[in-house]
Amino acid sequence: MSHLRRDLFPVDPFCEDPTFTSIALPRLPLHRRLLARFGLWRERARTRAALAQVDERSLRDAGIAPAQAAFEASQPFWRRLRSPR
Repeated sequence: MSHLRRDLFPVDPFCEDPTFTSIALPRLPLHRRLLARFGLWRERARTRAALAQVDERSLRDAGIAPAQAAFEASQPFWRRLRSPR
């Protein structure tokens, strides 16, 4: 295959998780990487805003502490979410 569509991989392309270092994907041109980064940031901003709107009861039903959800929702869009411990 001459190229792989990065949007088909449910992986944050900017993540430095060593699990995915063995995947050999071709490097995209700068303008495509910038568009991908902006799209990622927009998605993070949208999902964090949605997380901030979820009520405490629904968070508890999902097994998420309201304080943890508030902390994650308050993070700037350019930061990745913390990995759960």
